[in-house]
Amino acid sequence: MLLSEIGDKEIIDISKGSMHGRLWDAEMLFDESTGVIHSLSVPDFQGGKSRYKEDLQLPWSSIIIVGEDTIIFKSR
Repeated sequence: MLLSEIGDKEIIDISKGSMHGRLWDAEMLFDESTGVIHSLSVPDFQGGKSRYKEDLQLPWSSIIIVGEDTIIFKSR
């Protein structure tokens, strides 16, 4: 799967049922020497898509599935 194919996927928290934008809205934090992805930094939207409180650090290990239209993770 190419990055261009997953960039438009919605990021959903299965624990809270909340949406955190699309992968294009996130930043990937990774080890530059190995290329291993450690986490995603996604907007933590509060009260609508245009305003957010702060970024939410999403460990890569919390991602449950990368589906056809969504990336589903479980918050702790």
